[in-house]
Amino acid sequence: MLWLLLFASLPMAAISAEQAVDAGEVAITDGAIDHTNQLVHLLGSIRSVAANYTQITLDKDSRVVQQLDGHLSVSGPGRFRLESLAPNAQTLVSDGDSFWSYDSDLEQVIITPLQRDITQVPILLLGGDASAIAASYRVAYGEQAGREVYRLNPLDASSLFDALTLAFVAGEPRAIILRDSLGQQTQIELSRVVLNQPIPNETFTFTPPEGVDVIDDR
Repeated sequence: MLWLLLFASLPMAAISAEQAVDAGEVAITDGAIDHTNQLVHLLGSIRSVAANYTQITLDKDSRVVQQLDGHLSVSGPGRFRLESLAPNAQTLVSDGDSFWSYDSDLEQVIITPLQRDITQVPILLLGGDASAIAASYRVAYGEQAGREVYRLNPLDASSLFDALTLAFVAGEPRAIILRDSLGQQTQIELSRVVLNQPIPNETFTFTPPEGVDVIDDR
């Protein structure tokens, strides 16, 4: 479950309910029309994304179980880098073929092949794989608090999440919300978003620090 690995399986850090983002504020008002082509066109205009993010994870009872901050860079096809800040520092990198997960506390790097299925790794939607949406999701659209909101429901019953919601402002991605089959919800708010600017190739490679344990499962 790579997307949830990227955003929801880092070390837990309890925070107060007052700090939680109310994911219910992002509502879908129109579920009758399929807005797949509209979303594909919007995502197709995004060639790269660099942004800061704040992630909040709530359990099925809406209790906050995690909050972390970090920076992400995405550039298709399949290339991304996410770095969460201390105290839950972790670096996650893909060059489109290999995926590195580095945990500085454990002093360990795990390397695996990148899974390219957008129903399992939705971050790929921000990096050039948007054309696969029609085969994988039912898309509904709404507007809320100045945001354009798209809810993607997987067509495959075996998908690892029940719904993925993307929120945009003036064409910029601003929020990503995941609800899994157990009722846990993870919301990622993006800030200082920079679109379609060159990102150095070395951003999407990773050299393990000297002395760390490397597990290569490619």
